[in-house]
Amino acid sequence: MSAAARLLAAAVGVAFAWAGANKVTAPAQWRAAAHAQGLPRPVQMAVPPAELVLGVCLVVLPPFVLVYGLSTLLLLVFTVFLAVQVATGSTVPCACFGTRSVRPPGWADVLRNVVMMAALFLAAALN
Repeated sequence: MSAAARLLAAAVGVAFAWAGANKVTAPAQWRAAAHAQGLPRPVQMAVPPAELVLGVCLVVLPPFVLVYGLSTLLLLVFTVFLAVQVATGSTVPCACFGTRSVRPPGWADVLRNVVMMAALFLAAALN
Protein backbone atom coordinates (compact mmCIF):
# COMPACT_ATOMS: atom_id res chain seq x y z
CA MET A 1 0.00 0.00 0.00
CA SER A 2 1.40 3.36 -0.99
CA ALA A 3 1.65 6.25 1.41
CA ALA A 4 -0.27 8.45 -1.02
CA ALA A 5 -3.17 5.97 -1.14
CA ARG A 6 -3.23 5.78 2.63
CA LEU A 7 -3.21 9.57 2.95
CA LEU A 8 -6.04 10.01 0.42
CA ALA A 9 -8.22 7.40 2.11
CA ALA A 10 -7.50 8.85 5.55
CA ALA A 11 -8.38 12.39 4.42
CA VAL A 12 -11.79 11.24 3.20
CA GLY A 13 -12.16 9.14 6.35
CA VAL A 14 -11.55 12.14 8.60
CA ALA A 15 -14.19 14.15 6.71
CA PHE A 16 -16.69 11.28 7.06
CA ALA A 17 -15.94 10.77 10.75
CA TRP A 18 -16.17 14.51 11.45
CA ALA A 19 -19.54 14.74 9.69
CA GLY A 20 -20.90 11.70 11.49
CA ALA A 21 -19.62 12.82 14.88
CA ASN A 22 -21.26 16.24 14.50
CA LYS A 23 -24.57 14.56 13.74
CA VAL A 24 -24.31 12.01 16.57
CA THR A 25 -23.43 14.62 19.19
CA ALA A 26 -26.47 16.76 18.30
CA PRO A 27 -29.08 14.20 17.25
CA ALA A 28 -32.16 16.39 17.70
CA GLN A 29 -30.67 19.16 15.59
CA TRP A 30 -29.55 16.67 12.93
CA ARG A 31 -33.01 15.09 12.75
CA ALA A 32 -34.65 18.52 12.47
CA ALA A 33 -32.30 19.56 9.66
CA ALA A 34 -32.70 16.23 7.88
CA HIS A 35 -36.48 16.45 8.24
CA ALA A 36 -36.42 19.97 6.75
CA GLN A 37 -34.53 18.51 3.78
CA GLY A 38 -37.24 15.92 3.33
CA LEU A 39 -35.10 12.92 4.24
CA PRO A 40 -37.07 9.84 5.34
CA ARG A 41 -36.64 8.83 8.99
CA PRO A 42 -34.67 5.63 8.17
CA VAL A 43 -32.17 7.74 6.21
CA GLN A 44 -31.95 10.25 9.06
CA MET A 45 -31.06 7.44 11.43
CA ALA A 46 -28.66 5.60 9.10
CA VAL A 47 -26.47 8.45 7.87
CA PRO A 48 -24.57 9.39 11.08
CA PRO A 49 -23.46 5.86 12.04
CA ALA A 50 -22.65 5.04 8.40
CA GLU A 51 -20.43 8.11 8.18
CA LEU A 52 -18.73 7.29 11.48
CA VAL A 53 -18.09 3.64 10.68
CA LEU A 54 -16.86 4.29 7.14
CA GLY A 55 -14.74 7.20 8.32
CA VAL A 56 -13.03 5.13 11.00
CA CYS A 57 -12.53 2.24 8.56
CA LEU A 58 -10.92 4.55 5.98
CA VAL A 59 -8.54 5.94 8.59
CA VAL A 60 -7.70 2.78 10.55
CA LEU A 61 -8.01 -0.22 8.25
CA PRO A 62 -5.66 -1.15 5.45
CA PRO A 63 -7.15 -0.65 1.97
CA PHE A 64 -10.36 -2.59 1.72
CA VAL A 65 -12.31 -2.60 -1.54
CA LEU A 66 -15.69 -2.88 0.19
CA VAL A 67 -14.99 0.20 2.35
CA TYR A 68 -13.83 2.20 -0.69
CA GLY A 69 -16.91 1.10 -2.62
CA LEU A 70 -19.42 1.86 0.14
CA SER A 71 -17.78 5.22 0.83
CA THR A 72 -17.89 6.15 -2.84
CA LEU A 73 -21.53 5.04 -3.11
CA LEU A 74 -22.49 7.12 -0.08
CA LEU A 75 -20.68 10.14 -1.53
CA LEU A 76 -22.42 9.61 -4.87
CA VAL A 77 -25.83 9.61 -3.19
CA PHE A 78 -24.92 12.71 -1.17
CA THR A 79 -23.62 14.45 -4.29
CA VAL A 80 -26.74 13.79 -6.34
CA PHE A 81 -28.89 14.98 -3.43
CA LEU A 82 -26.83 18.17 -3.08
CA ALA A 83 -26.87 18.84 -6.84
CA VAL A 84 -30.66 18.56 -6.87
CA GLN A 85 -30.90 20.88 -3.86
CA VAL A 86 -28.65 23.45 -5.53
CA ALA A 87 -30.35 23.17 -8.93
CA THR A 88 -33.79 23.69 -7.39
CA GLY A 89 -32.64 26.68 -5.35
CA SER A 90 -33.20 25.11 -1.94
CA THR A 91 -32.60 27.44 0.98
CA VAL A 92 -32.61 24.63 3.56
CA PRO A 93 -29.19 24.22 5.23
CA CYS A 94 -27.39 21.12 3.98
CA ALA A 95 -26.41 19.88 7.45
CA CYS A 96 -23.58 18.07 5.68
CA PHE A 97 -21.45 18.38 8.80
CA GLY A 98 -24.30 18.35 11.28
CA THR A 99 -25.39 21.54 12.98
CA ARG A 100 -22.15 23.23 11.95
CA SER A 101 -23.56 23.50 8.41
CA VAL A 102 -26.05 26.33 8.57
CA ARG A 103 -26.04 27.57 4.99
CA PRO A 104 -27.88 26.18 2.00
CA PRO A 105 -25.86 23.81 -0.17
CA GLY A 106 -23.90 25.25 -3.06
CA TRP A 107 -21.88 24.02 -6.00
CA ALA A 108 -18.77 24.12 -3.78
CA ASP A 109 -20.35 21.33 -1.69
CA VAL A 110 -20.96 19.28 -4.82
CA LEU A 111 -17.36 19.89 -5.93
CA ARG A 112 -16.05 18.88 -2.49
CA ASN A 113 -17.85 15.55 -2.79
CA VAL A 114 -16.59 14.99 -6.33
CA VAL A 115 -13.03 15.63 -5.12
CA MET A 116 -13.51 13.13 -2.28
CA MET A 117 -14.81 10.51 -4.73
CA ALA A 118 -11.81 11.16 -6.98
CA ALA A 119 -9.53 10.76 -3.95
CA LEU A 120 -11.06 7.36 -3.19
CA PHE A 121 -10.71 6.23 -6.81
CA LEU A 122 -7.08 7.36 -6.83
CA ALA A 123 -6.41 5.65 -3.50
CA ALA A 124 -7.84 2.41 -4.88
CA ALA A 125 -5.78 2.71 -8.04
CA LEU A 126 -2.57 3.33 -6.09
CA ASN A 127 -2.96 0.17 -4.02
